[in-house]
Amino acid sequence: MNDSGRTQQLSIYIGEGDSISGRSLAQQIVEVLRDAGCPGATVLRGVGGYGVHQVIHSEMAIDIASHLPLVITLVDRADRVAQVIPQLRDLVQEGMIVISPVEVVFRGQREGGPFPRHLTVADVMSRDVARVAPEEPVGHIVNLLIERGLRAVAVVDGGGHVVGIITDGDLLNHGVQGLSVRLQRNLPLSERAAQVEALAEQPQTAADLMTPTPQTIPDHMSLAQAAAVMAGHDRKRMPVVNLTGHLVGMVSRYDLLKTVAEGLRQRPDQPLRLPAGAPATVADVMIAGPTTVLPDAPVAEALDALLESPMRRVAVLDESGGVLGIITDGDVLRRASRRMPPSALSQLAAWLSAGKKTAALQVEGYGRTAAETMSAPAITVRSDAPVAEAIRLMVAHKIKALPVVDADGKFVGIVGRAGLLTALGVQA
Repeated sequence: MNDSGRTQQLSIYIGEGDSISGRSLAQQIVEVLRDAGCPGATVLRGVGGYGVHQVIHSEMAIDIASHLPLVITLVDRADRVAQVIPQLRDLVQEGMIVISPVEVVFRGQREGGPFPRHLTVADVMSRDVARVAPEEPVGHIVNLLIERGLRAVAVVDGGGHVVGIITDGDLLNHGVQGLSVRLQRNLPLSERAAQVEALAEQPQTAADLMTPTPQTIPDHMSLAQAAAVMAGHDRKRMPVVNLTGHLVGMVSRYDLLKTVAEGLRQRPDQPLRLPAGAPATVADVMIAGPTTVLPDAPVAEALDALLESPMRRVAVLDESGGVLGIITDGDVLRRASRRMPPSALSQLAAWLSAGKKTAALQVEGYGRTAAETMSAPAITVRSDAPVAEAIRLMVAHKIKALPVVDADGKFVGIVGRAGLLTALGVQA
């Protein structure tokens, strides 16, 4: 393999006793390289030599602890080497930084994890990311989220730096609207327009609604590290910034899972290699025993079960415990609401958002059952199936959660993207 012109060797020459603010300079350099996603770095300690001051140092000398030379070296892609140079130049006040083109004639690697080692967040993130200024009015923000099918928008200052993020939950928590953007997309067009028009009178701006200084992910971070960060902080999506802190994209759980699924498709004979200690089967990451209903249950009963479910999904089961279909709150708005007058529809939407049923709402009077409301057939996965199978199914069918069944086909739980990402990000 010839990587000449695309691969470089970076070498940094410093002294063993060099430090900044009481911390070893060598350690700080290694941390910069690691955080940049460089695949590996080695610190070499000399046994003797002299620097620009012509003073010879040797292991036999008394002052070796502070004056022997150190060389920190790595081989990586030229673009990633270029990204770390500004930080390294700030650190290395006395020493030398050298970059040389190299030809890689062989690259042997240990068994890797679930993500391709050569890919970074920049390779999988969404670059066409929505952004608003802090002074943007709330009506424009909600309209942007609905029209583009988004769940979050980044707030950036005049210099392009991320100063906040606004999610569906932020809008609900601030009382700006009683219905989430996700559910508004399932309303009839006239009702949706009325919801957005009502926001024109709201005085709030993006600065009033945003979560300030949100955690971001650097675009050069490895996918394994990104999975660990997102799983550890339970984030569905996160803004991505470059080395100067400018917003360059948004990465989601789906982006990471899709990358793994594509690897499985290209190499079907190779098992997915999970990090050490990671959950191996669907049973290890599923939520066991969520609420269920029978197919002839009235919609009101299905809604009660839906609001009790941690993933806002209810499985519709046959008499033997097999899965006939799945009901989400979106299914309810799309199907059960078709026979409802506008006033009842608004009350139903409020119920779904707030989880509180109004006394005037009588959904069961409109003749819908769970079987008529569910999405079917349900795509299921066995509890003893490897995590890779759940990822493959979820990405192939573009769904966020899968019902889990046992060896006899009986419903035992549900698995979502968050659980799968946790398996991929263990010890990343």
